[in-house]
Amino acid sequence: MIISDAKIFEQMESELAKAREATTKASQDKHLHGLMLLVQLAKTGDETGLEVEPSAIPKSEPAQIVNMDGKKIELEDGANGDSLLDF
Repeated sequence: MIISDAKIFEQMESELAKAREATTKASQDKHLHGLMLLVQLAKTGDETGLEVEPSAIPKSEPAQIVNMDGKKIELEDGANGDSLLDF
């Protein structure tokens, strides 16, 4: 698939705007990393078989795990089964 330079530049502008508007350093870094990948794509031109290194793929931030100490969650409607299928 051939991607036009205009489309790459449009995406670069979008990522740059998102990086400028980012409220956290992690979010800014994510958008700058995307911008870096787009620059690399633009530099390679029309090379076929372009492969992205696994390290170049942005890693998602790990989800936080909250320990509930085995306690059941009480809901307003009184439902509190041991299974997701308990209604």
